Amino acid sequence: MSIDAPRTAPRPATGFTLSALGPEPVALEYLADTVRRLAAERGDAPAVTVLGDRRVRGEARRADTVVTLTYRELDERARAVAAELQSACPPGARVAILCPHDEHYVVAFLGCLYAGVIAVPLYAPELFRSQTRLRSVLRDSTPGCVLTTSRVRPAVRNALSSTGWRHGPVLHVDEVPPHRAAKWRRPPAAPDDVAYLQYTSGSTGAPAGVRVTHANLSVAAYQMRSRFMPATTAVSWVPLFHDMGLVCAIASPLSAGMHMVHLSPMGFLHRPYRWLRALSDYRADWTVTPNFGLTHCVRRVTAEEVAALDLSHLRALAIGGEPVHARSVAAFVAAFADAGLDHRSPVPCYGLAEATLSVTMTPNGSGAVGGHFDRAALTAGEVRPVPGGPDSVHLVSNGTPVPGVRLRIADPVTGAETAGRVGEIWVGGPNRTDGYWRAPERTAQVYADGWLRTGDWGFRHDGGLYVVGRMDDVIIVRGRNHYPEDIEATVESVAPVAATAIGVEGDPTERLIVLMEADAAMTALPAPDREALTERIRQTVSRQHGLAVHDAVVVRSGTLPRTTSGKIQRGLCRQRYAAGAYAT
Repeated sequence: MSIDAPRTAPRPATGFTLSALGPEPVALEYLADTVRRLAAERGDAPAVTVLGDRRVRGEARRADTVVTLTYRELDERARAVAAELQSACPPGARVAILCPHDEHYVVAFLGCLYAGVIAVPLYAPELFRSQTRLRSVLRDSTPGCVLTTSRVRPAVRNALSSTGWRHGPVLHVDEVPPHRAAKWRRPPAAPDDVAYLQYTSGSTGAPAGVRVTHANLSVAAYQMRSRFMPATTAVSWVPLFHDMGLVCAIASPLSAGMHMVHLSPMGFLHRPYRWLRALSDYRADWTVTPNFGLTHCVRRVTAEEVAALDLSHLRALAIGGEPVHARSVAAFVAAFADAGLDHRSPVPCYGLAEATLSVTMTPNGSGAVGGHFDRAALTAGEVRPVPGGPDSVHLVSNGTPVPGVRLRIADPVTGAETAGRVGEIWVGGPNRTDGYWRAPERTAQVYADGWLRTGDWGFRHDGGLYVVGRMDDVIIVRGRNHYPEDIEATVESVAPVAATAIGVEGDPTERLIVLMEADAAMTALPAPDREALTERIRQTVSRQHGLAVHDAVVVRSGTLPRTTSGKIQRGLCRQRYAAGAYAT
C-alpha cells in the first residue's frame, strides 16, 4: 500500500492521502470521522432505518416496527458506546459484536471504530444456527470485551460459557445512556492500524480472521462510491457480519452520507417481497444481493405483489458474494419488468474479504453483460468465444477493476501471467489486506510478492473479468477441469432443484456426484417419477459435459451444509457423502 503520509510523519487529524487510487493523490477520511463530520453538517438527515418484525408489547399479534437514527443520533450513540469501551478495554483490544441484525449492530461497529479497538463482527446466537463457527471465532480472536443487546442476553451468556475461555466485560449497546458520549475521547489513528477482523465464511476451510486496516476500509468505501454515486438511499438485507453487508450496508453508505435501510436476512428469506417492498417504498436507487436472492424472489414473489411495486428508481442492483448466473439475472429482470425495473440496473461484481470486498464491478447502466464460451475448451483451460449452442457455457462478466486494483490471471504454479487462458485470479491494490490474524502459514500461502492469491479460476475477455470456479472445487476427470457451477446450472435447467456438484475419489479418475436439494413435493414423488427425472439429468449432463453422473441424490431443502453467508460447503459435502450421509 502506498501511503503518502507514514505513521511517523505529520498528517491531517481526520484522514490520510493515497496515491494508488488514480492519477492524482486522493484524500480519504476515517469512517468514524466521516460520521462525526456528517453529524455536525447535516445531523437531522436520516442515517439508518431498520425495518423489524418484533412483538409489540401488549399485543398478541406481531407487527412491523420501524426505527430510524439520524446522523446526529448515530454519532451520539456510537460515542457513548465508545466511551464505555475505552473505560473497559485497552486500546487495540479485540471486541466481539454479538448483536442482532438491527440499529444496535451499526452502533456497535461504529463504537469500536470510535474507541480505537479492533472489532470482531459476528452475530447473536440463534437456535437455527450452529454455534460451532461462533465458538471457533471467539477462541481464535480472544476478544477482551463483548458488545451485545439485552434482547439476546441469555443466548449470548450461554454461547460465551461454552467457549472455554475467560472473556472480559459484556456491554449491552441498548443500555448505554446517551450522556456517556460526553466522556468519549478521540483515540490516535493511523492508516495501517487494524480496524476489524473479518472472518471468512469457511466455504473452503476453517474461518480465518482477515486483518482489515482503517486504510483498507476507507479505500473500500471510496471504491464503492466511485461506482455507485450519486445515490441517496440504499436498501439491504445482507447479514451485517458478512463482508458484503459490512462494506455495502454500513461503511459505504455512511461514508457517502446516504440513508441506509435494513431488513433482516430471516425476514428476506421468509418473505423476499419485503426487500422489494422496501426498495419501492423508500424509492431506493442502490441495493445489493448475492445471486440466490434473485432466484428466491423469482420463485416466491407473486404476480399480485409485483403489481404493487415501483422499482423504477433503482439504478444499481449490485450482485456478488457468489458466482453470478446469466439465467438468474435474466429471470429477475423479466419477472420485475412490469414493476419498472430497468434492465440496465444489474451490476455483477467480484470480490472477497481479503480485498476488503471489491475487486471488479460492471459499469453502472451497462446491465449484466457476458458471452458464450466453448465448454470443452474451458475444461482444457482455453478461452474460446462462440455464438452459443448446447456445447457452450454462458458466463457473466464481473466487470472491470475498481480504482486502484491490479489484476493478474496467473499460472498458479509459476506465477506467470496467462493470456487467453484460464488461470488463478491474483489481486493487488490499496484495498488488499496484509494477512490473517495469528495465521502466518496461511498468510504466506495466500499473500505473496504484493499479490493476493484468490484461489479462484478466471480469465479476462473484452476487458471484463470472468470467474469460472473455485480451484478447490474443480472436478478433474481424465485430465480436464470441470467447473461445478457449470454442471449445477445444467442440472437446474432440467429439474426444479438447487444442485451441488462434487467430485469424489475414484479409480482411475474422479467421479461426479450430484446432490440436489428439493422441496417436499419433489421428495415425495413416486419412485418411478424420481428415477425418470434422475435419468433425464444424467443424459443431459452426459450430452453437454461429456461426463457420467456416478450418483444423483435428492435431499430435503436445507439439508446440505452452508456457510454463514449461504454458500454451499462443497468440501464438507464431499466428506459427508463419503461417510454415507447422503445414501440413496
